[in-house]
Amino acid sequence: MTSSPEHTSADTHAPRYLLISREGETLLNDDGTLHYLTGNDTAEPLTEEAILARSVIRPATYGTDAEKNSGAQVHVLYCEDETLAQVAADLNNPRVRASASGFRYYPVHEDPEGRAHYATALARRDYLIDMCYSAYSGEEAPLGSKGIRRTASGEMVFPRIEPAVMALVTSRDGERVLLANNRQWHPNRFALIAGFVDPGENLEEAIAREVYEETGLHALSTEYRMSDVWPFPRSLMICYRVRVDENETIIHHDGEIRAARWFTAAELREAIAISEERGNSDEDDPAKLELPGTNAVARRMIDEWLAEKP
Repeated sequence: MTSSPEHTSADTHAPRYLLISREGETLLNDDGTLHYLTGNDTAEPLTEEAILARSVIRPATYGTDAEKNSGAQVHVLYCEDETLAQVAADLNNPRVRASASGFRYYPVHEDPEGRAHYATALARRDYLIDMCYSAYSGEEAPLGSKGIRRTASGEMVFPRIEPAVMALVTSRDGERVLLANNRQWHPNRFALIAGFVDPGENLEEAIAREVYEETGLHALSTEYRMSDVWPFPRSLMICYRVRVDENETIIHHDGEIRAARWFTAAELREAIAISEERGNSDEDDPAKLELPGTNAVARRMIDEWLAEKP
């Protein structure tokens, strides 16, 4: 078992292996980026008994997704958490460690390809490891040759994906954004409006409903911006900008939101600067605004809006 060099192009003749534990942890370099293991054509870095499931992440040659288009496959091996810890110890490399909450704080700007690999591997984890039975009949549903689970009676069991919508709410002129504080958070933590799509809704109906339920504001227009895999546990985030009338009264109909505040670009940049200067803590600091981490698509939505403002 060997390690791949850090931050170098993959050798297409040496398979790259990504280890993912049952709890979703992996091997990380000391800068927080993915650490791949390398093998050869006849040997994998884990024994057959230690492998819970396998998957292959292939380059996105059918599109222009640069994050997955390095030209080399990544072989994902799923294992128990104890196995991952043992592999990290066996490497005996002080610059490599088993992660703890590795995906939530991934340095996406330093390693977008690794972040894409990690998200894909986590999104497939539940299906490959835990979804072994039909939710309807209770029959065992082993994986077939094409990677789809099927029961003995012929029922196909597909991966479960949970679509959720997210809104960057803007004023009519687009010069302010509305951020919300959930009652379960510290009062200084603000993020975007989000929620799961209900059965029978299309995406535009879902985003308008979520905005109304959490703020009492009516959507004047919606504009799709981006999507992202967020494997906690199996969400697909579909993100919109939603324009509202800022003069409407804010009402938190569903009780989830403690407060919602309007921010100009200048106010948001100042708040971000203060937050970065003071760092994160468990103490409530009224002078500091905590925003979603840079790995979250919510932060990408905020940063995209800020980049448009002088």
